[in-house]
Amino acid sequence: MKYSLLIVLLSLSFAELQAGGPWTKKKGEGYVQFAAYAIPPINRLSINAYRTKFLNRSIFDATGEFYAEYGLTKRFTLSASLPVKWVSSGQQVQSVDSSQLAARAFGPPSDVLDAGTLVDLGNIRLAGKYSILSKKIHLSAHALISAPTAIQAYNPNTALRTAYPCWGFQPSLSIGYGKEKMYTYLESGMNFRTHDYSHQWVANFEIGWRIGKRAYFAIALDAVLCLPGGADVPNTTEEVQTGLYVNNQNFVAFTLKAIVPVSDHVGLNISLSGGLWANNVQQGPNIGLGIYYKWQKKKKVTVDS
Repeated sequence: MKYSLLIVLLSLSFAELQAGGPWTKKKGEGYVQFAAYAIPPINRLSINAYRTKFLNRSIFDATGEFYAEYGLTKRFTLSASLPVKWVSSGQQVQSVDSSQLAARAFGPPSDVLDAGTLVDLGNIRLAGKYSILSKKIHLSAHALISAPTAIQAYNPNTALRTAYPCWGFQPSLSIGYGKEKMYTYLESGMNFRTHDYSHQWVANFEIGWRIGKRAYFAIALDAVLCLPGGADVPNTTEEVQTGLYVNNQNFVAFTLKAIVPVSDHVGLNISLSGGLWANNVQQGPNIGLGIYYKWQKKKKVTVDS
């Protein structure tokens, strides 16, 4: 297809507007954010080696997420995220003619599932970040736990999901450098998953520059690669129908971010994510908008007698 490469370059990256890097909050400092993300309806998946898999129905994926982090000590920051998702498959069955099935494209699944809409929790996550080094170079250790917190039972008639039905434990390290007008960091770790889901190598690189007095523009590069093995539970023997939270989802992707403070405490995060390479991932851009509030511990004022 003439536009297949363009679509692949806009595949979902799963990047989210959350505070990353090795920097921890000071004791008593905090940050909260509500963000919304959306992938427009599309009936195509990216398959390994820049191929396309057509689906019978267009899939829409939207997320509203509350994220918070708080400095428990001067070296340790605790964070948590609570996502609520809205996913749906279109009422119309998409027709695919032979001209669309080029050498690098595959037809839709043989079984046509029901259209549907599902609103439920995503994977709730709890994480801790410990600062090991905090000088010119910053180094920290991270530990993240994600839980299978979707409430509703999986419906094989629609194959819609809002969360991975497995636990994940992800230890990682982050190293970075920052000064007044720029910052950069690199994170890498392993996500160990239960219920026969493949373990994942996860990495993220980000660099940002200050624009004007307070705003920042950043470019991030993210990678998630599954290790061999693992089975998709509960629909191991079924064809991939939606691409929502199935096993063996891999990608290398980029994200453009804008961080725009409105005041000393309130600001906006805007993002657009696109994929350089992906497998079992929707071929659509991920658009994000978040509003945050942050606070610092008030300094004690001393009065000379």
